[in-house]
Amino acid sequence: MRHTLIILFAFVAIATSAQIDNRLHWYDGAIVYSAENIEGGSVLMNAMDEGEEHEFVLRYSKEVTPGQQIYTVANGNPNMVNEYDAGTTVRHQKTEGWDVICFYDSENRLKSVLSGESEWDAQKLNTACWRNQILGEYAVEGKHLTWSWESLSINQVSYPYEIITFNGRVTGFITVEPVDGARNELEGTWEVVPTLEGIILYSVDTGSDGAPWGWKRSGKEHRLAWSNSGVGRFFYASTTLLNDRQFRRFDKPTLRIMRNAILARHGYRFQSDDLNSYFGSQAWYKPAESNDNIKLSFVEQLNIDLIKYVEAKE
Repeated sequence: MRHTLIILFAFVAIATSAQIDNRLHWYDGAIVYSAENIEGGSVLMNAMDEGEEHEFVLRYSKEVTPGQQIYTVANGNPNMVNEYDAGTTVRHQKTEGWDVICFYDSENRLKSVLSGESEWDAQKLNTACWRNQILGEYAVEGKHLTWSWESLSINQVSYPYEIITFNGRVTGFITVEPVDGARNELEGTWEVVPTLEGIILYSVDTGSDGAPWGWKRSGKEHRLAWSNSGVGRFFYASTTLLNDRQFRRFDKPTLRIMRNAILARHGYRFQSDDLNSYFGSQAWYKPAESNDNIKLSFVEQLNIDLIKYVEAKE
C-alpha cells in the first residue's frame, strides 16, 4: 500500500506540472513551434523558420490555478535562435476554448502570445489571420466592394485575389486576378495598407527579381472606405487573437481606437471626449447603462493587453 501511494503521488506531481499539450502546434504569429515535455515539468519548444532552427525551454515554476501554470524562459541549444529573453515570465492558460502561452516583460506587460493550434502550416495560419483583418464591406470610388475570404466583389462581380507571402510570412501585398469579360480596375499587384477609415491599395511595380522588399509604389492608388456600419472597423479584435503582428502597422492614435473598440462593442461608456465623439458616431455602438456589468472575453482581454504593449513602446 505504501509503494502504491508513492507512485500515485509521483504521477500527480508530473500531471500538475507538465500541462502544455505536445499534440498541439504553438503559433507565435509568424512561425509554429512544437512542444516536448522534458524533465521537471519543463517544456522544450522548437521551430524551423527560413532555414534557421529556433529553440527555447519553458522552465516550470508553479501552478496558479487549474488551467494556469507559471514558467520562465531558459535558453535551449546555444546554436539555435531564441527570440524570447531568458528569465521572461510565462503564463500558460486554458480557458474559453483558448490554449495560450503568454510572455510578459519585466513590468508584467503582455508582449507576445503563442496559441495552441491543430494546424501545423504557419503560412496557412499567417494568411488566415491577415484575411480576418481585411474582410468586410467597403466603398471605393462610388462603388460597393465586398472583401471576402477568396475574392473581391465590386458591384457583385467577383475577382479572385491571392495573398503574397515570402518564406511563409505575409508581406502586405495582394495580387488581384483578371476575370474574362469583366473590366477590373483592381487587377494587378497592390500593397495593402490598413487605416482607421478602411484600406489604401497602392499599385506596385514588382520589378524583375520578384522579391517583395524591392517593390515600389507606382503612383496609382485606391482608397477603400469602411462601410459596414453594423459591426465597426475593428470587429475582428473581439474574435481574432492579434498575435500575428500585422496590427502593429497602425499608428498609435489608431491603435487607441482599436483597443477601445473592443470595449465599445460591449457598450462601454467613455469619459474621453474624443472617444465619445468617435464611437458616438458609429451606428453599431449602443452605450450600456453602466460599465459595472461589462465583461470581456478572454481573447478580448489578451488583445487589449497586446495593443497596450505596442502603444507603450517608443
